Amino acid sequence: MPKVVAEYKDLAKKRIIDAAYRIFYKKGYHSSTMNDVAKEVGVSKGSLYSYFRSKEEILQTTNQLSTETFNDYFYSENSLEPLEEIYNDMLKSIGAIHLNLEITSLSYQNSKIQRVNRDSYKKKLDTLKFFVENQQKKGNIRDDVPAGNIAQLLMGVYTDISMQLIIGIDETQVHESWKNSLSTILEENHKDQQKTLNKYFSD
Repeated sequence: MPKVVAEYKDLAKKRIIDAAYRIFYKKGYHSSTMNDVAKEVGVSKGSLYSYFRSKEEILQTTNQLSTETFNDYFYSENSLEPLEEIYNDMLKSIGAIHLNLEITSLSYQNSKIQRVNRDSYKKKLDTLKFFVENQQKKGNIRDDVPAGNIAQLLMGVYTDISMQLIIGIDETQVHESWKNSLSTILEENHKDQQKTLNKYFSD
């Protein structure tokens, strides 16, 4: 396939994904249709189906991109700074968090969505485990707890903080909760728990 054609297809897919995301956020995933997405993009439904066969396929691609972004935070860093960066990203993307929780809740009703969400979750958990293992080797966080257990706890805190932001708890309080939770999980010496992590958090 010629390079220009491939680049055009990639650009067209990105436009569709961006449009679908706006529609899902505005109407809710369950109430949105492929026709809604086609209208938002400005193409016929037939043209849309030449790129994606269903809402679930668009969702799968969106989740893949979201997972890749999540992975990028942690795979390229040699410090704990991604922990603060991902918090700042949550602050800027509360609408996205709300949509993600809605889509997650649909897993119970839709096996395809359940599979997409499960795959995304496993990849993110693996990424966090890899990150924790590297930080343990560098001496940045405690190594008396298995990396997999720490990764699971971090995922739990991430979900809790997301929920706090959605329900409107004061951001200063949420940030403090984020810092304290991470310190409790990652620091071995709780009497001096801010020693390693404090330099990575802004006031």
